[in-house]
Amino acid sequence: MRPYVKAVVAGGVHITMQARDVLREGAFDYIFVGEADLSFCQFVNRLESGKDVSGVSGAWFQEDGKPVTNGVAPLPDVTKLPMRDYTFCDYQRLLDARNGWAGLLASRGCPFRCTYCFNHRFVDFYCRHLKTTPRKLNYIRTHTPQQICDEIRYLIENYQNVRMLIFDDDIFTLRRDFLTDFLRRYRQMGQPVRFVCNAHVRVFDDELARLLAASGCRIVKFGIESGSARIRRHVLRRFMSNSAIKRAFAAAENANLHSSAFVMLGLPLETEDDLMATVRLLAEVTPGRFRWSVFYPFPGTDAHRIAEQAQLIDHSKLGTLKDFFTDSPLDFGAHQNLLLDKLNASLPWFVNAASALPCAPFYRRLTEDILSLNDEQWHERKKSIQQEDAVISETMVRLGLTHYAIKYNRFMGVRSDYFLAEQQEQTT
Repeated sequence: MRPYVKAVVAGGVHITMQARDVLREGAFDYIFVGEADLSFCQFVNRLESGKDVSGVSGAWFQEDGKPVTNGVAPLPDVTKLPMRDYTFCDYQRLLDARNGWAGLLASRGCPFRCTYCFNHRFVDFYCRHLKTTPRKLNYIRTHTPQQICDEIRYLIENYQNVRMLIFDDDIFTLRRDFLTDFLRRYRQMGQPVRFVCNAHVRVFDDELARLLAASGCRIVKFGIESGSARIRRHVLRRFMSNSAIKRAFAAAENANLHSSAFVMLGLPLETEDDLMATVRLLAEVTPGRFRWSVFYPFPGTDAHRIAEQAQLIDHSKLGTLKDFFTDSPLDFGAHQNLLLDKLNASLPWFVNAASALPCAPFYRRLTEDILSLNDEQWHERKKSIQQEDAVISETMVRLGLTHYAIKYNRFMGVRSDYFLAEQQEQTT
């Protein structure tokens, strides 16, 4: 690459969290820390015109083997940024590859300080370099409702097969005034495309659920992360009760919104009882779907520090895992490692077994058999789980029994009334 470019540059979350380590690797000529919407443009313009780029805010580099740090540029006012450029690539091809799902971002930032996330570390980074306070930093910024409507209109008018909008904001429902204004404008547009968004159980209620449902929202997604209140509070720093979680999902269900839950398995300091608490909570809140992943301790996060201090990290695995769904980089001991692997491969079966659904007795027998397998037996059985699930699900559908099945990918459980409705929609 180097013979064809003037500089190899990188940026993003990992770069910002581990800037000095990345510089020491020597793979990049420059790195940009923080949000570089404006400073990177300044860098490119200077580079192209042959001017000195060494003083651009946020551009860090190595000189004589030592890091040269240029602080960080102030956070951009997102309302003054141009709409993203969809023409720099074949966006139609990307859209088609995602079955018509178009990603949007109405806001940046999150007010919470979850240990596994980067947001509060970004806030600390900016406050340290800009010598300001979190309140003055204005980390959470939102586009105007009209800007978002204009971007949606642009997508619909310029691309084919826009079937679903997905708002990738950390918490789309955070600012009620913005949300109310945007949804009013979107209804005036005729709600041309349905949408999916992220919410938080602490900023979600019956009124918001009804408003979203009346404005074209199809799926609202919540991060549960763990069914264990102890793990949520003391490991993840997610201060929400099981009752608050249940109320949020009930509000979505009552408004006929399809709800989705995110959970993580293999969290630091997690016990086998904590793992099963996650199963039980999913069974109790009965989301339309749930997606699970295996916890990964990202360097620079508080959760990484917690796992490191507990001597849970298997460093031989840490740098070799290629995704967050296959295996855990933490070592909990042979017995719990085996349980974790079983849950990771067949979580919907365990949720069905713990539920009040009529299918529960069948799945209880199935999961009891799974739990009885030793490591060698499980290694063989695991290979056929997805195929088994498909066959069992077909039988459950024929019998008219509501259940969760592995759908769309290996790490998503979808309730049968929802995936049957989705199949019907695709044929009409």
